[in-house]
Amino acid sequence: MRPTRRDHRSRRIDVMREMESGVVDERPTKERFSREFKKAKIKRVKNPVENIGEENCVEGLVLEVHRRTCEVRLDDGLVVTAMYRATTSKTLGEFPAVGDRVLLGLVNDGEDAGDGVGSQKYCVVRVLPRKSELKRPGPRDSFHRELTLAANVDQVVIVASVAQPEFNYGFMDRYLLAANLNNLPFVLVLTKMDLLENPSMEALPESIRDFASIVDKCIPVSVKTGAGLAELRLELDGKSSVFSGQSGVGKSTLVNALVPDAELATGEVRERDGKGRHTTTSSSLFDLPLADFPKGGNVIDTPGIRSIGLMELESETLAKIFPGFFEDDRFTCKYSNCIHLREPGCAVREAVNAGRITKARYASYCRILNAKD
Repeated sequence: MRPTRRDHRSRRIDVMREMESGVVDERPTKERFSREFKKAKIKRVKNPVENIGEENCVEGLVLEVHRRTCEVRLDDGLVVTAMYRATTSKTLGEFPAVGDRVLLGLVNDGEDAGDGVGSQKYCVVRVLPRKSELKRPGPRDSFHRELTLAANVDQVVIVASVAQPEFNYGFMDRYLLAANLNNLPFVLVLTKMDLLENPSMEALPESIRDFASIVDKCIPVSVKTGAGLAELRLELDGKSSVFSGQSGVGKSTLVNALVPDAELATGEVRERDGKGRHTTTSSSLFDLPLADFPKGGNVIDTPGIRSIGLMELESETLAKIFPGFFEDDRFTCKYSNCIHLREPGCAVREAVNAGRITKARYASYCRILNAKD
């Protein structure tokens, strides 16, 4: 009886499952059947770094990350393209992210360069330990897998506009939580202040002033008038800062004002829904110019995203650490596992009714809590 496609499929090796279980790293080679299901043709998948000793490697800083390759600046200033492969994920420890320090080695990729010899290329051998990182959920098909937006940063700088698009309270709370969980200072930069008739903090809506009161630093700026840029430069000098925010808030315009060599593309807000257009497509690291930043430093510009999840945070933990609820320890709930919904003796709901906690802050907490459930 002739084999069916189901028979062929049952014989096929699940490469990703074996990689995650560590089988790939235990064997120097791996076999799998071709996808044509016509002949039992064997493909060899080799680990490209198994014969590279770390004593022969060089260190570098990851500037950009693409699919299977990344741009790395070596310690001597040379920028090279280095490849990384799923088959080496166990050795890498982590897939490289912008801001990572990595070890690179030279490997022969097996492709004929014209002289009968494979060409030499750089390959990421190992990602060095990180001192900090900022993460977000993965794509829809693997939402449970978190992606690192930036590594080895000193602070999180979130850019929000006072108008066009409007300030998103829930979005900002998620970023503030992510920064707090990673022990990173949170700097709020309010852009487009020139759109206000009275460009001052006192003229801002209560929701924005309430959020600004619980962050580590709030700096209102206007790129058009230059207001606030001097204060922002002082805050960035000598530090590695990850810039993020929703699309359309003027993040790329702001980075261009701070780092003219960045030359990032900018776009306008869509009129039909008031949301921004994505202009930054991948994270990139830019050195701050020494002329304006005597201590040096860099900024990591990340794509504008409309959501950032907190998948692994338990509801009871969220209830205890939500920003603005228990800042001064003046009150505590009756029950230690209170999640501030319908429990008797809830100090948070009492504070909301008394006006000590704004309704906008409590509503933001409820949205995040419901999204987790």
